[in-house]
Amino acid sequence: MLESYIVIGLVIALVEIFKTFSWFGTPRGKLTVPILVFLVAGGLNVLNAFIFGGLALLTALKDGLTLGAVAGGLYSMGQTYLAKNKPPELEAPIELQTHFIGGSPVKIE
Repeated sequence: MLESYIVIGLVIALVEIFKTFSWFGTPRGKLTVPILVFLVAGGLNVLNAFIFGGLALLTALKDGLTLGAVAGGLYSMGQTYLAKNKPPELEAPIELQTHFIGGSPVKIE
């Protein structure tokens, strides 16, 4: 069977692909993302057990749902971290900007 970190990575990648659909931009769609993470992880782990063997399918589902909870936690921690640590705007200070009025550069004071 594939290792659990590979399943978690695939879950996060698939959910990011699913989020490109316009429905996930709606308020109701945003609420379904954690459930989607949970269910996709369970399904992928069952598929993993079916293809590669190693676990009974119900055990694989249980482990997959656990992996879904882990993936959901990692995903939300990453989103929180990125929201708090946005890089500052890469814009020059106003005193270094050149403004043009009537085609001529003008210093704004």
